[in-house]
Amino acid sequence: MTSEGQPFSPAYPSVESLRALGDMWNASASMKHFGARLEFERVDRVRAVIDPVLPVHRGGLGTDAVNGVVLAGLFDLVIGTVGWLTRPDTRSATVNLAMAFFRPTRGDRVVAEARLVRAGMNLVFAAAEIFDGEGRASARCEGTCAIAIGKADGQGITDRLRGGAVAP
Repeated sequence: MTSEGQPFSPAYPSVESLRALGDMWNASASMKHFGARLEFERVDRVRAVIDPVLPVHRGGLGTDAVNGVVLAGLFDLVIGTVGWLTRPDTRSATVNLAMAFFRPTRGDRVVAEARLVRAGMNLVFAAAEIFDGEGRASARCEGTCAIAIGKADGQGITDRLRGGAVAP
């Protein structure tokens, strides 16, 4: 691992605070259904893991490769989480994903990892990679998240997760 950069925001200044957030997200129905979980090892990276890769995740070109729709979902998850973490007091949404798949993603474990490229007032730019079961990069993505000031329904994402609702 390279040295850590700056935290995404003062609201989550440590790996421990990010792990607590990940635990809440991972307990949500949507994350359980997807079969992915957020893991944090650094304050400047968002990681999503599918382990084990299940038959429902496979099907790329009729092979045992992970299906592209699953990989796109992982990219949306990690890029969108970077966007939200930079401004957790707001609402955010992924508005663009530019993905390149350059080898089949095989194996029983898939990892997507994203980092912040630049955060502006209304847009957040992030980059991500997906790694196959052998730890080789198999896809890359650049994404943009839009930031909207204010919280949906006056209730933040972590508040809704604590109440059992699915995060947007």
